[in-house]
Amino acid sequence: MDIATRTRGRLFERPEEPRAFRITPRDLGLLANLARLRLASGDQLAALDGGSGQNVSRSLLALWEHQYVERLLGQVERRLLYKGSFPIIYGLTRPGAWLLRKHGYDVRRRLLYETDKQRLAGWRFIEHRVDITDFMVRLELACRERNDFHLIERKDIVENAPKTHRDRRVRLMAKVRIDGAVTELSADPDELFGLRFVEAPDERYFMFELDRGEMPVVRHKSKDQTYFAKKMLIYHEANRVGQHVRELGIRNFRVATVTTTPERVAQMIDAQKQIANGRGSNMFLFTDQARLAVSNPLDVLWTTGKGKQVRITD
Repeated sequence: MDIATRTRGRLFERPEEPRAFRITPRDLGLLANLARLRLASGDQLAALDGGSGQNVSRSLLALWEHQYVERLLGQVERRLLYKGSFPIIYGLTRPGAWLLRKHGYDVRRRLLYETDKQRLAGWRFIEHRVDITDFMVRLELACRERNDFHLIERKDIVENAPKTHRDRRVRLMAKVRIDGAVTELSADPDELFGLRFVEAPDERYFMFELDRGEMPVVRHKSKDQTYFAKKMLIYHEANRVGQHVRELGIRNFRVATVTTTPERVAQMIDAQKQIANGRGSNMFLFTDQARLAVSNPLDVLWTTGKGKQVRITD
């Protein structure tokens, strides 16, 4: 094994004797952010913390050495395959979750299950989840600059959902027709958030989808496999029958999708027009990575299923 490989490996090997430290409010804040975001880089956590990046880095190092956070081993694969500098990705551990509970944080049983599951996650899952985190962090930071509405987090939406569903993943079920056959399928959004406006008693909710271009938009064969148009069909039908009201207790939702290119946005719009009787639907919003990179989730222009340019605050 070469020196570079050994150096990378040491980033994921805890010392036998961790450094002495005491839990601070910053440490609890970092753990709480990991609990709601699942996976995040040190830079993302520092952005939410708002303080010194070096202080956050030192806190994360101590939390890792004491096994309150995990440096996921799936990152090693990417570091061995590709040259370059990569941020360290952190996830919550069971001891970290129990520490939050000890200090009064509401830790769901599902969170404990997810901490076990993500420990063995591959780097593709890690990258996808961290990209979702990046969107949510940028959304939260943009909302902090506004005083005309407040961000409604997923945990608050789920908290107010029917109690029988409070401890499970967000999932919308719908009966859809594919090639003449009716079947019941589910759509699990990558994230869920809302905006609560201050002046008017108005709340808007969004199912967020981060599309990395790894599945086809449509399929002409093997339609039992995944493709993005199938997911849009489920959302469209779930909205039509009011499944979001029964499952989540929310009155409305739109599906906001970030995808890879403007060309793929156009493909998605064409696909959802076929779902919505050729007219398209304003419940679907699309933007691409390049457009979002020079803006933020609030200010970026999204294209509706009918081709109109809007912001999610409009």
